[in-house]
Amino acid sequence: MASEWSDVLRPSVQYVRLLFCDASGMRRCRVIPRSKLEAVSQHGLGYAWASFWLPAWGDCCIADPAASPVGEMRLVPDVAATRTLPWMPNHATSLATLSYAPGQPWEFCPRSALKRVLEHAQEQHGLTIQLGYELEFYLLQKPDKQQLLDKQAVMAADAALGRPPGGSIARPPVLPLPFDSHNYSGAGGIEGAATVLGEMCATLAALGTKVDQLHCESGPGQFELALSHAPALQAADNLLFALEAVSAVAVKHELVASFLPKLYPEEAASGRHCHFSLWRGDVNLLAHEAAPAAAAAGAAAPPPGDGVAAVQGLCPKGEAFLAGVLKHLPALMVFTTPSPNSYRRLAPHCWAGAFQCFGPQNREAPLRLCSTPGCPAAANCELKTSDGTANPHLAAAALVVAGLLGVRQQLRLPPACSLDPGTLTEEQRAAAGIARLPGSLGEAIAAFEGDDEFRGALAAALGTEALLHSFLAVRRSEWEHFGEAPLETEAALLYARY
Repeated sequence: MASEWSDVLRPSVQYVRLLFCDASGMRRCRVIPRSKLEAVSQHGLGYAWASFWLPAWGDCCIADPAASPVGEMRLVPDVAATRTLPWMPNHATSLATLSYAPGQPWEFCPRSALKRVLEHAQEQHGLTIQLGYELEFYLLQKPDKQQLLDKQAVMAADAALGRPPGGSIARPPVLPLPFDSHNYSGAGGIEGAATVLGEMCATLAALGTKVDQLHCESGPGQFELALSHAPALQAADNLLFALEAVSAVAVKHELVASFLPKLYPEEAASGRHCHFSLWRGDVNLLAHEAAPAAAAAGAAAPPPGDGVAAVQGLCPKGEAFLAGVLKHLPALMVFTTPSPNSYRRLAPHCWAGAFQCFGPQNREAPLRLCSTPGCPAAANCELKTSDGTANPHLAAAALVVAGLLGVRQQLRLPPACSLDPGTLTEEQRAAAGIARLPGSLGEAIAAFEGDDEFRGALAAALGTEALLHSFLAVRRSEWEHFGEAPLETEAALLYARY
């Protein structure tokens, strides 16, 4: 055991962080000295069951049996998912398996749940899944100490007066200013942030995660890093390491990196678009021919006939997987856009995917088929209804289950959407079979609870329905807590937590 860890840890490491992502989508960790690592590997480190279900709005137990003060899991470090931290060489991070005991995963462990789903896809269907993520985030000026003290004073006054957080009329501004004021893909914005962005990319590379491209996003201080694709479990693991790295490099430069979907009312929101591809051996089942120029310009696509794929060149099994995701997308959003703040982003004409449709290179469709001319292996589908408040492993597991439902049922896709669905009238959308996706977390929860087929398949794949029940309890708590709270209040509380 000692030699196993010495192979992955540098001699400089003195502490190991046991990292995981909880039901609220927040990253949590416990830290142990290296001298305790072997013992913790053999027996795990105790962590209260209830603490996994803490909502994003505060460290308060939800009204659910899972939040009982009785019961303890064990955090077991995974030697295969351990990295020495480039920005702090005396620390390492190891992704923790949430377990009853080493070798016995806790039934609510998201990472173990994803492993089960991927094993099922391989064993039952001969399929593997690759994922890649786009990290959109804001770089914010670090708030000064007085601003933090003012925030604490206001929150204390609100609590003393029985007001909800942010209820005081004289509330001081607590959301920090953006790093700069660039525009979309602005060359000047890249120049101004080149040092910090370059260090982020170098840090990610040192952790084994490549950045395919980066650019300025539309919001002031908003950037995007596109991570290379990888097998699904590795990609979800890499995402957690990437979030840690981006946040740490920002702190080093006296900045705050926030992945919260919506920070400012009049500025662009941040997604965490998930690109997925489906493989049988070395064959990409989402490979397809690029849309012809007429369709790209807005011509209506013909309905698929018997034996004719909805997208030219797309194989039936790839189409069925996409059709499963599209069919169950309203329910799936509980896991991919799972916070009240998520739905402040999902508006028409914002390239966020507000309507239930798909289309080749259609950036207003929540499912955008992507292709690179002459490179079929690069074909994938981008899920736009995905953001930084999701638990990466649980969201990926739900995505795969939805797709496999389509494969089992040999579903077909409807006609591709080749224009902005938000420009159509309600009557035109109804005629085309294009529905508005949930506009709030409450609507998404209702969609999930009403989709018996998807809910049952997901519970069967995860091995427990209790995980789904308790996860919904956390998210419902957040929905009830924030209620009609203004964005400014919500963003001020959450910007540093995501």
